Amino acid sequence: MSPEVPLNNILNLPEVRGFAIVSSGDGSIIRRGGITPGNIDEIVAFVGSAAEIITESCGLGSIDCIKGIGVENVVIVPYNNNYLGCVLEKDKRNIEKDVMSILGGKKDEGDFRILNLVNSKISQLNMLIEEFTKDSDKVMWQDYISKGLLALSKGSRFQDNIALEDFRLKVTSVGDLTLEEVNKFMKLLLDFIVKKAIAEFGSTEAKERVHRVIKKIGEKK
Repeated sequence: MSPEVPLNNILNLPEVRGFAIVSSGDGSIIRRGGITPGNIDEIVAFVGSAAEIITESCGLGSIDCIKGIGVENVVIVPYNNNYLGCVLEKDKRNIEKDVMSILGGKKDEGDFRILNLVNSKISQLNMLIEEFTKDSDKVMWQDYISKGLLALSKGSRFQDNIALEDFRLKVTSVGDLTLEEVNKFMKLLLDFIVKKAIAEFGSTEAKERVHRVIKKIGEKK
């Protein structure tokens, strides 16, 4: 879906005075329009990511929207793997339905399940990469993982949609991925990274580092 047409139409809703698309990865502004507060990126990124962590940890399913009423009235919905925050003149009941309608309607629940799975797997792999690159040759790891991504994703629907930037994996689109495809690719990538860690540190230290990451993941939940 092209973002230009629906997002411009959002400003036609009388209750909406501005919007911002914020990256779900690093919280940066991708696009904004209308009138928004200067810290809209912080508001949308913090609330959106916090809501995902809470719903995932509590097994509450996926997020359709989050509404915050206070100094700023904001509705946040997942959009193209990022967060779309709409700043309202005043609260209106079910305004989120109007926003979703402009964006093309409510997404299939399966889309959110896949997005949540991708985000969860990427988060875990990034924690592992952080642990393995600690006190290690970062240039070597950057080269190794980048080449691995090209080789493992070739011919799959992850091709050209996953990259390593500043030692963090990022997926740009889930497209028509299935749960099976996500699990299979992430397992291949995990095995590829752990194999290199064993070669670099030996099996005992590599295992200890993996256990430290598993402990951190458990503490997050």
